Amino acid sequence: MGRVKSKDKRNKRGMLGLGSMFEAYTFLMGFALIIWAAVFYFAFDMLMNIGVIYPANYAEYRIDEVCEQIETASEVTADLIPDVCHYVVFSEDGEVLAGDLSEKDVETAWKVLSNKNYSDGKFYRVILRTDEYVVLQYSLKSQYRSMWMNEHLPKPENLMLFFILFGCIGIMQIFAKRFGSVIRKKMTPMRGALEQIGDRNLDFKINYSGVREIDECLVALDDMRYALKTSLQKQWETEQEKSRQMSALAHDIKTPLTVVRGNSELLLETELTDEQKNYADYISGSALQIQNYVQTLIEVTKPQEGIEQAPVNVRVSEILADIKKQTMGLSEVYQLQINWKEEFTPLKDTNVQAVPDDENSEVIISVVYDHVVRAVINAVRNAAEHTPKGGIINIIATYNGLELAFTVEDSGSGFTPEALAHGTEQFFMDDSSRTGGSHYGIGLFFAKKAAKEHGGEIVLANSKETGGGKVRIYFMV
Repeated sequence: MGRVKSKDKRNKRGMLGLGSMFEAYTFLMGFALIIWAAVFYFAFDMLMNIGVIYPANYAEYRIDEVCEQIETASEVTADLIPDVCHYVVFSEDGEVLAGDLSEKDVETAWKVLSNKNYSDGKFYRVILRTDEYVVLQYSLKSQYRSMWMNEHLPKPENLMLFFILFGCIGIMQIFAKRFGSVIRKKMTPMRGALEQIGDRNLDFKINYSGVREIDECLVALDDMRYALKTSLQKQWETEQEKSRQMSALAHDIKTPLTVVRGNSELLLETELTDEQKNYADYISGSALQIQNYVQTLIEVTKPQEGIEQAPVNVRVSEILADIKKQTMGLSEVYQLQINWKEEFTPLKDTNVQAVPDDENSEVIISVVYDHVVRAVINAVRNAAEHTPKGGIINIIATYNGLELAFTVEDSGSGFTPEALAHGTEQFFMDDSSRTGGSHYGIGLFFAKKAAKEHGGEIVLANSKETGGGKVRIYFMV
């Protein structure tokens, strides 16, 4: 029947969408803004009622209260003037008798007295006395009871609007952060799912958020998780089956190899010519190498790479002699000419001295012997398989006290661009490349592993001298 898709399991009824959530938060924020403004208007009205702030018509109200007193007083003094007004007293001929108006405002007050329609944005009230005129200056705006506050603070209306605006911005910030916090919380299941997939854990259960759009993404993510898990499971099973088949094949090869090696050893015990003994010796040595390669094939097909061995102390001359012997055996099989050269030179900017030829056999290095030999022979075998009969292979072995290096050049067709880029990858196959043949992408891969095991590297190139392939492999010793 197959797997029921996650989206068929989710009941979308009752789920909240992002749009609905945003509308709800917008409504609540608008309601909070209205409440905030109403609170300030109520506070402003309360301050007026208790006398902290005077209403806009307070000055006219106070003038009406004291108008009669000013008209009948024997002398106009500042005590008679309301605290929300400024005043000036003129004689009949315009002489200033008293007052607290500035010089400019005095001129304006006289103009108002002469022409009652004159105005400069302020309001004036003229009170007639015997032989005198009292002009009161006032404003129709709310004021603080304290004169200091009137002089140093914004108008009450402006201050109220400032606090309302400031509060509205604060409320919007609070709701924006709250909305963002809720969205982040709703996104937690998605972040958790992505982290699980990032950690390559595909066996987990999706927790849904309750938000329609996010849950739709989680449904798609769950389907992807299941598909990826199924794909990786099939791939793993395929790889396991391939490894089992290759391991079984490698074990089956051991039996005929044992027969070949045993018979070659029996041949060596009979009376043979020198040439026949060489051939039998090559057969025995090659059979042993094939057994080693089969063992390597078994190891590299395991889940963990089982090619690690402990290094041993060995003479450089022994390694070179073993590699040279196997190389000469390959040259007989492939009918090739081998140009073998050994160089012992110091590196620049080091204290390593050249090793005299008569002391070569005494130089000892610490390496994994079998891995080094097999790595180099793999490179030589790759060259031999792609060199025509009668061709030439140049092998240069160098040692400078820090590294043991081998350069293998052949006169074959050379590496293709793809082989240069991927030739050392495991199971890389290219019909037109030099990594095919009987190695099936294992030979150079093993050589690279062995080189890296010793802190070295393998480099593929094409030789300018021979026109064929060029492999340089070195080991730090």
